[in-house]
Order: sequence, then structure tokens, then C-alpha cells
Amino acid sequence: MKEQATSATSPSQPPPPPPPPPPPPRTNSFIVVNGVDDRDAGIYSDNFYSQRMSPLRSALRRRMLPWIRSETKDLAALQERWRTPFLDSYFTLTAFAGHPLFFVCILPIMFWYGHSVFARGFVNVACIGVFVTSWVKDYLCLPRPLSPPLVRLSRSKRVHLEYGFPSTHTSNATSIALYLLSYLFISDWSTTAKVLSVCGLAIYLFSVVFGRLYCGMHTKTDILGGTVIGIAVWGVQWSFHDTIDALMTDASWKVVSLVVLGGIVLIQSIPETMDSCPCVDDGVTTMAVIMGIFPASQHFALSNYSVSVNGHHGVVHYDPTIGLPKSILRFVFGLAVVFTWRMVAKKLLYIILPPLYRYFNLPSRTHFVPAKTYGNLLRQPIGRVPSVMDLQALADSSIEIVGPQSTMDIHEQFSQSRSSKRSSMQSLREQAMDEKEHFGLRPGKARQDQQQACSEKEALARSLEAIDGDGAKLENDLDESERIAMEKFEAEHPGWARFDVDIVIKTVVYAGIGWLAVDTIPTMFEYIGLGTSHLRS
Repeated sequence: MKEQATSATSPSQPPPPPPPPPPPPRTNSFIVVNGVDDRDAGIYSDNFYSQRMSPLRSALRRRMLPWIRSETKDLAALQERWRTPFLDSYFTLTAFAGHPLFFVCILPIMFWYGHSVFARGFVNVACIGVFVTSWVKDYLCLPRPLSPPLVRLSRSKRVHLEYGFPSTHTSNATSIALYLLSYLFISDWSTTAKVLSVCGLAIYLFSVVFGRLYCGMHTKTDILGGTVIGIAVWGVQWSFHDTIDALMTDASWKVVSLVVLGGIVLIQSIPETMDSCPCVDDGVTTMAVIMGIFPASQHFALSNYSVSVNGHHGVVHYDPTIGLPKSILRFVFGLAVVFTWRMVAKKLLYIILPPLYRYFNLPSRTHFVPAKTYGNLLRQPIGRVPSVMDLQALADSSIEIVGPQSTMDIHEQFSQSRSSKRSSMQSLREQAMDEKEHFGLRPGKARQDQQQACSEKEALARSLEAIDGDGAKLENDLDESERIAMEKFEAEHPGWARFDVDIVIKTVVYAGIGWLAVDTIPTMFEYIGLGTSHLRS
């Protein structure tokens, strides 16, 4: 009978709830590899950064983040006031004049037409500035101004995926404008030519720098950081211009060895990013160019084809008397060699490096696919040539970018929502605490007054608990909403694959471009009838 009674009452008792599923294991990237969702950045709270950064790095980011966020409304007002179709096209086109790969493409031409001394300094100014800004971007992980309310204007398909502070475009434009201005002041040009050139440089600098604000790609803080770095890079290069140039063509291999080894160390020192940011690509590319140009300059200076100009060695000889057709052929042939090297070297390295990475179990950077998870890269595309001269992008009139464009954007969107909710909850809590302290200090001589004060204290305590509970619930709701937004974004915008071998490949390819442009191609000119060393007096 007891068993029957027990069984009769058991249906009225609800079964115990199932235990919650265990949380997914934490990883260091968000790339989806072999069906495993490897995300981190964007789905956790702001503690995600502070937990993974060093104390100094985290403190700097927390200190600067409010400055970045506070400027968004001002930039949105600027766009609302000044935007026109003509200015949209103008500032998005002139942005290419501040892109680092733009200079990587035009720098070789300076060497081939007899401006080697000027070009070597230009390389140092442009490449070091890009490396420094890329390094700082990855160190601080500060977002770009949020869209909306801003409308981002860009013809590039990946610049807006990078971190914001400091502005690489601004650093480039500032250092290069100052470098050109310095050469202009010591030239023998006429006063009229100098004035016109100064005006042209001012227009160039304004177009690139103000264009970053107009296009919603950077804040004023980003611009200031880029300007400071640009001035510093130019100042060092111009102050020691002759000394640096002499070291680049010195016969001793000590300087060259130091530059190459130092370049490798600096590439390895680029901080691991908290999100999948392509800033590291520009840093690796520009440092690799320097690593190639230093030994190439020394080697060419020791060859029979170099000339000396005003005490500077290793200058490529060029004489306009060879005629316009041959002068143009130098340009066409040189670029053809550079692009052929890029295609062949990258394809060969895609075949050679993955097995070596797997055999030696070499480590990979965060957000890069490790070699142990893929077979080979024989069919991996190597990109357009040249990658910066995307004519389709230049002709594309659809340049408006509204809404989140990366996981960083989604994280920043929800991070700002958390900050706003926390501020609101904190205000309510402080108000309740003030009232609690007020009631605690009120005189209570009469027993009735004391009982009333105690009741009000208990009510306020419950109010504080409710506020704290609401805050925790809002945090959980935002975390869940962010997770859903991240999943939806990644389903609609699958990320590009970045392989662990890409860092080494970029280093080899762009160091090779530096060597080819400075040494091999000018030597080849002499063997194919495009050289002018035989015209030397």
C-alpha cells in the first residue's frame, strides 16, 4: 500500500531539471577550422581584453577607449553637414595615395630612373611609419568609430577591418609630405615652382588626413597619433639622412646582417591581436621590403653598374638620351619581373612550406590556420597583381559601408551598449545609496520614527538588490544577443582563410621585391639593351 501511495503521488512532483551543458572550451581565435567554432573576440564582455592583455596594455586600452567613443557623434555630425557625392568620390580616391602598398608599387620606379638616394630615404620613411602604426594598432586593439551612426566610405575591401588607432594613412601622408618638402627646400628649383609644389603637398596632406575623418574611418585621436608618428619618423630619417644612406651602401656586412636579423625579430614582436585584424600584413610587408633593400643596396653599390652622385654610392645610372621608347620599356620590364616574382615565389612557397611546418610542428599566430589542419595549398589563389591597383574598386560607385563589417564592429557595438547600461545602473545605485545614507543619519528619538527608518532602509536594500539583479540580467541578455549577432554575421560574411605560412611567405616575397628593384632589375637592364652605364662620361 505504501508503494502504491508513493507511486500515486509521484506524478505530482516535477522531474528535476537537466544539468546545464558545459561551456565551450576557450580558444585563442575565432576562425572556423574543420567545423570547430574557434571564436573569442566579440562574444564575451570587455573583460575579454583585460584577461588576455598585459596590465600595461590593458590599462592603456581602457584609458584611450572613452576618447575614441566620445568622438563618434561629432564625426557623424561632420558627415551630415559636409557629405556630397563629389566629396565622397574625391576622398575615397585620394585615400589610395596614403595606402602603404601604393608606395611599395611606385618605389621601384624611383630607383630605375636614377633617383636611388632619394628613393632609399623614401623607403625608410614610408615603410618604418607603416610598421610602427601597424604594431601599435595590434598592441592597443582600439576599434574604429562605430557605424552607425557613421557611414564608412571606402573603396578598399579590407581597410575597415583593421583597428583604428593610430591612422596609418595619416602617418604616411605626414612623413612623406615632410620628406618631399625637405628635399624641395634644398633643391635649385625656382621660387614659383617651389610655391606651387608646397601648395600641391598641402592639398595632398589635407586630402588624405581630413579624408579619414570625412570617410568615417578614423577619429581625431587616431589622426593625432598618426601625425605624431609621421613627424617622428621623418625627423629621424632627415636628421641622419646622409649617415643612413652611407650605411645602406657600406661594404661591411655587419649593418646588413643587423638589419635582416633585426627585421626578423621585429616581425616576431608584432603583438598577437585579440580579433582577426589584417594590420599584421602591412607590418610584415613593409619590414620585409626594408630587409630586402638594405643588402641589395650594398650589393649593387659594389657592382660595376652603379655610379656615385654627390658622395652617395649605389645610384642606378639613367640617361634620358636613350629615348622615350626605351625609357618606357624599363618601366614595363621592371614591373613585369616584380609581378612574375610575386606569383612564382608565392605559389612555390605555398607548396614547400606547409609540409615543413607540419614536420617541425612550428607554431602559428592567433587567427591563422595551422598547417596541421589542412593538406596543401596548391589551389590557393595568390591574389590579383598588383593587389593595390584594383581597377574594379576604383570604378565602383558603391562606396558606402553602413553597419558592422567585422566581428570587431559587433563587439564594439555591444560593448557600448554594456557601457551605457552600466552607467544607467550605476546612477540608480548611487541615487539609492544616497537615500540610504540619508535615512541612516536622520534622528530617531521616537520609537515610531526608528521603526519607520528601519523599514525604509530595508526597502532601499531590496531596491539595491533589484538594481544589481537587473544589471546582471541585462549583462546576460546582451551576451546572448551578441552571441546570436556573431553567429548571424559569420554565416552571412564568411571570413577569409589566413594560413600560418602566410607570414613567412610575405617576408620572402616582399624582401625579394626589394632586392629585385634595387639590384637585379637595374643589372638586367644592362644585359637586354635598356641600360645606360655605357653612356657615362
